[in-house]
Order: sequence, then structure tokens, then C-alpha cells
Amino acid sequence: MSSVTQQRQHWLDALMAANAAASEASREPLIQQGLPPQRQEDWRFTDLSALLALDPAALQPRGAAATQCPAPASGVVRLQLDGTGAALQLADGSAPLPEGLQLNHGSAPLGRPEGLPGRLHSLLAGPALQVDLAAGQRLQLELWLEPSSEQALLAPQLQITLGENAQLDLAVQLRCAGASLALPWVQAQLAAGARFSEGWLLQGDASAVLLAGSQVQQQPGSTYSRTAVVRGWALARQEPEVLQLAGAAHTQLRDLSITTGCAVHDLHSRVRFEGPEGTLDQLQKALVDEAGHSIFNGCVQVPQIAQRTDAAQLSRHLLLSERAKVDTKPELEIIADDVRCSHGATVSSLSDEELFYLRSRGIDRDTGAALLRRGFCAEILRELPPLLAAEAA
Repeated sequence: MSSVTQQRQHWLDALMAANAAASEASREPLIQQGLPPQRQEDWRFTDLSALLALDPAALQPRGAAATQCPAPASGVVRLQLDGTGAALQLADGSAPLPEGLQLNHGSAPLGRPEGLPGRLHSLLAGPALQVDLAAGQRLQLELWLEPSSEQALLAPQLQITLGENAQLDLAVQLRCAGASLALPWVQAQLAAGARFSEGWLLQGDASAVLLAGSQVQQQPGSTYSRTAVVRGWALARQEPEVLQLAGAAHTQLRDLSITTGCAVHDLHSRVRFEGPEGTLDQLQKALVDEAGHSIFNGCVQVPQIAQRTDAAQLSRHLLLSERAKVDTKPELEIIADDVRCSHGATVSSLSDEELFYLRSRGIDRDTGAALLRRGFCAEILRELPPLLAAEAA
């Protein structure tokens, strides 16, 4: 057994020992599959050194940090970590909990999750939230997830079920300090005509690790939109997965990562159409500076049954340093023959022509470069809910 394999196995053993109360069903996937090797195609660019540098025995749920945040708007339900960090509670000024929203202590079963974020999450207890909206019901929900100290273990699980024409607007602020591990997980089922809009602002210190996953299933006529902004972290990997169960639904994905230092930011998305006339609008952007490494792998699957699918996928990277790295791989797997699908990827640096234009109008180079960076990010930032947009500014 190589030293790298031994290190990975030692880390997993330590994690399971620190969570000895976890069920055998949740431990089995980790025992069988372990940490993914670098020879595995979807992990060959992702360096797990930051994860292995964490001490599993020191990672513990931490209570909410005493931070100041704007009061929630009228009618908005806002939840935050409680004093233990293992459950959620109403924040000051929040609207009361509506019918169909439950706060569970400890995570609900995930079945047999796929992917490393899901396998790790199924082992760890964290705050769990169940949202079940009846037909036509509306809810504005905010989650403020900020542990009070370093070496935090934050594994929130959201289980969402939306009835016909129900609508959920979700805003999540997640911030971790020091050598922490965050494992957010979302499972959602959308009935016909349902609308689910979620925004995530994911911020972590330069030694923290984020492994996020989601599984969303859409019925015809439903609309799902997701906007996520990632900043900081030593390693941040997201694995959103969307399944249009019978097509004729709309999916919009917006992602932005601001990658500096030696951070590795990794987005692996998968959207599958199991029926005709579904639509997808996906845009991924990354601002990569210093020795940062940005990775994008977006898979769109259009089988024979998914005729008249309209899917657009675009990945754009802006390199600000000669040491920055990008690996981008948009994928279209198309079997249907009556479709309108496109994908593209661009990697560029700041334009000398644009900088010259700004300098010719009295704007110095540093200010001009800052304006161009901000303009690059603005297309994603303006999609965030107001609470997160103010924090991301």
C-alpha cells in the first residue's frame, strides 16, 4: 500500500472513530469506496491535501457566532445555528415557523448517496431542516450558518418538497473560520408548476474545506434556479445534480468562484433530461488569482426520449496571475436528434485594450483592473438574493 493510500485510509479511519455513533449503513459506503483516487476521471484535477490536513478528532459542531447581520424583512423566516451547532433555531426578528417546516436534531437518512460529499455527509450529524410546502404555498427562508470558532464541523441537510405551484425562495449565508469542514447537502422534489430559487454565499478561511452536494428532481412545468458564490477555502468542491423527470421544466444554474492563494475550487454539475422540451441555462465563472486552481466539469445528458431539449452551457475564466491554473470541461451527451444544445468555454486575462480605454479617461491602472474584475463578477452577483448580495459586495 502506497504512502498516499495509507494517509487517506488513516484519515478515514480517524473520521469514523470520531463519529463512532454513526450507523453501519452510513459507514459502509466510506468503507467500501474510501476517498476517490486521483486516477478517477472526475477527481484527477482535485487535490485532497487540504482535506487530509484536517484533524477529524478535533472537528466538532460549534454554536452560532455572535455576528451582526441585518434584520430579516417582514414575513421572512430566518434560521441560525443554536448554541450546540447541531440544530437550527429562529433568529431574532424572524417570522414564525410556518406549517410544513420542521427542525430536526441530527440528519435524516440520505439513502445510499453517490459522490464523496454525500458519503461523508451521511456519516456526520448536523443541523437538519425539512421543508414541505403544500400546493400554492409560498415561503421566503434565510439560513445564517456561521460557527463561532475554528475547527468547526458543519453538515447541514435540507430536505425540500414543493407541492403544485408552491414557491420557495432560499438564501444561505455559510461562513467557516480556521481549519473547518463544511458539508451542506440539499435534496429537493418539485411538483408541477413549483418554483424553487436558492442562493448560496459560501465563504471560508484559507485552511477550511467545503464539500457540497445537491440532488433536485423536477416535474414538468417546474422551475429551479440556483446561484452560488464561493470565496476563500483551501478546497471547495460542489456537486449539484438536477434531474428533469419528464422534461418540460426549466433549470437555471449560476456559479462564481473567486479563487486566490493556493485554493482549489471545483464545480462538477450534472443535468439530465428524462423527457422532451426541457430547458437549461447554465453559466459558470471563475476569477483566478495568485496560485489558485479552478476546475469545471459540467455534464448535460440528453437521451433519446428528451426531444426538443434546449440547453445552453457556458464556462468563463479570468486569469489574473501567471501561476493561476484552469481546467474546464463542458460536456454534452446527446442521443436525441431534435435538440438545440450549445456549450462553450473561455479562458482569458484582463484586456489591455479595455485597460487602455479606462486609462485614457483618467482612471489609473489599478482602479481600472478592479472595475473590470467587478464587471466580470456582476453578472452572477446580481442574481443573489438581497441579503447575500449585500454580504458579497
